[in-house]
Amino acid sequence: MFAFIRQWWVRCLIRRARQCFDAGNWAQAAEHAAEAAEADESNISARMLLGLACMKHDDLTAAAEWFAAVLAIEPDHLDAKTHLAMTYARSKQWDKAMAVVESLAAEQPSRAGQVVCEQPAKAEPAPTPAPAPAAGRTPDLPRPAVKPNRSVAEIVKAQDWPALKEAAEAALAANPGNGSALLQLGMALYRMGRGDEALTAYDDALDVSKESEKTVVNYNRAMVLMQLGRWGEACRTFESLAMLPADARGKIREEPILYSLGYCYMQRKMFKMAQSVYERLDRLAPDYRDVSYCLKTLRVPLASKAAAPESAGAICGSCSQLLPMGASFCTRCGWRADAEDEIAITVESE
Repeated sequence: MFAFIRQWWVRCLIRRARQCFDAGNWAQAAEHAAEAAEADESNISARMLLGLACMKHDDLTAAAEWFAAVLAIEPDHLDAKTHLAMTYARSKQWDKAMAVVESLAAEQPSRAGQVVCEQPAKAEPAPTPAPAPAAGRTPDLPRPAVKPNRSVAEIVKAQDWPALKEAAEAALAANPGNGSALLQLGMALYRMGRGDEALTAYDDALDVSKESEKTVVNYNRAMVLMQLGRWGEACRTFESLAMLPADARGKIREEPILYSLGYCYMQRKMFKMAQSVYERLDRLAPDYRDVSYCLKTLRVPLASKAAAPESAGAICGSCSQLLPMGASFCTRCGWRADAEDEIAITVESE
């Protein structure tokens, strides 16, 4: 049991570290990653993040040590080798850099060429001939380099939102009317806390989506409205979705729609409406999340109901913020408590 809790906490720390890294807060990212590395001595992601954070701080000695620590756990870790070679090259340790490059060349020649491209502009030439450079370069990212053949599903599973954003933008550059790519872009921006931009992506998706696909887009859009605190607009959307017959809702289940609608009503202090929605959800799925507790709280005398929206609920698995009772997501970081109710991202384009 304690091992499970520790692993859960490590995942939370790594998620926080990635968010801080994406926001340019290298010191905070390193702090969270260091705590994760201390809690799990075999965690590769934490050590990679520490190495990348050290590179951003130009602490190349520490960065090399962390990448070496990754290789001590997984000797064939290509991203660790790539960044270790970059670190040696930037610190002008050419012998060590070329030794790693030669190892990479034997495994993946393209990676070896990318390392050469990462040498700083003012650095002296390497004393030994460099391998033939390959096109492109590997940027310093808070995650392993994105593999060209990595699917959207794999990126989402890894919660690599910057990579999802990049993949969606690349697809949109080729086809601006790609509905699936717009949904993916909205999803990535939502999870990165960029609600206004996510809303724009979903508005664009509505313009190009088929009628059968608009339910998914509207549901996603309503979740962003909740993140932005625009409860009235979110309420109207969830109300329209709740009135749809099952065959018109497609992949969006009725339970998350009702749950989110009830929460919107609570935020607007429309307690009778919230109670009615939760009662409907209780009849449909009495074991769904904390619906029973929501009803119990809402059925107290009217004089006490004003405190209902502030009642404590779950804890955010990403930033550890205490969520209000009935909350289905964290407004601070976009974390969602139930993977089954995650925003849909795979709608076929026109």
